[in-house]
This record gives sequence, C-alpha cells and structure tokens, in this order.
Amino acid sequence: MFGLFFISEYWYIDCPRMRVTEKIKGMMSKGYVYGLVIGAALIAYFLLMKVLGLESNFYLRLFNFVILIAGVYFLLKSQIMGSKRTATYFEGLGLGLRATIIAVIVFLVFMASYISFIDPEFIQVLRSSQIWGSRVTLSQAAIGIFIEGMASAFVISFAWMQYFKKYTVSPNASINS
Repeated sequence: MFGLFFISEYWYIDCPRMRVTEKIKGMMSKGYVYGLVIGAALIAYFLLMKVLGLESNFYLRLFNFVILIAGVYFLLKSQIMGSKRTATYFEGLGLGLRATIIAVIVFLVFMASYISFIDPEFIQVLRSSQIWGSRVTLSQAAIGIFIEGMASAFVISFAWMQYFKKYTVSPNASINS
C-alpha cells in the first residue's frame, strides 16, 4: 500500500516496498520559487507589451503560454535530471502544477491590482476583444484568467512529465535492486 501524508510543512511519502520515508520539502520549495519567477516573467511581459502599446493585441497573449512552458521545463529539468535524488512521476507532476498555479495566482493578483488601481480603463481592452465579451467585469475577467491558467497548468505539467518520466522512478520500485 502506498501512502501520502501531509504533516506540518513537509510531505512524506511512505511506501512499504521501498521501506523509506522521504522528506521532499526542498523540492516543493523550488516549486514556489520557480512559480514566483514565472509569475514575475508574466508580469514583465505584460508591462513590456503595455509600454510598446501592444496590450490590445490578443494573439500576443499566446506568449504567456510559452513563458509557462519554459518555466516548468527548467524547473523539472533542474529537479529531475539535475538532482542527486530520484523523483517519482507524481512528485514531478505536482511540482510543475505547484509552480504554474503559483505563477497564475501571482499574475492574477497583479492584473486585478493593475486594473483596480493603476489603469481602470484596461478593462475596456478586455471588453473590446471577442473572447471576453462587451460586458465583462473585473471579477469575471479574474475568473477567466484563473481558469485559463489552471488549464495551462495541467496541460503543461502533464506534457512535460511525459518527457521527464523516463528519468523518474516508480514509487513501487525496490530500493535494494
């Protein structure tokens, strides 16, 4: 039987076949750090587009997806291929999800603050795009960005773990073999 326990601020994985209980706090904290860096990159990209006057070009938002893809790739590469410890598939998947979700939340808080305090007229840019509709409110836009980000988190993390799974170990593998 395989057990996953959340105790205090540590994740413990207990697998009787491995006879090992492993603390993976360091790996998860990397997810937070990379999430903040990815979020900062999304914010920097948005501000660059604003300075260049390209914030109304909807198709440039697709580069946000590229930023997320690159951030999760470098995170997983450093943690799975570059670390001395082995990781399971689900640890890597969770790590990618955590980083992406944090990045989306950071960007979402920034966008809500930006629209509320810095440039309230930016909501008109969202209203003029065909995807949001002409009656979108700040809360509807925030929910839309959150859902879009969560979908991206699952797709990106799952896709990258298909590549990195050859570098992971099975949670049922014997530690002695």
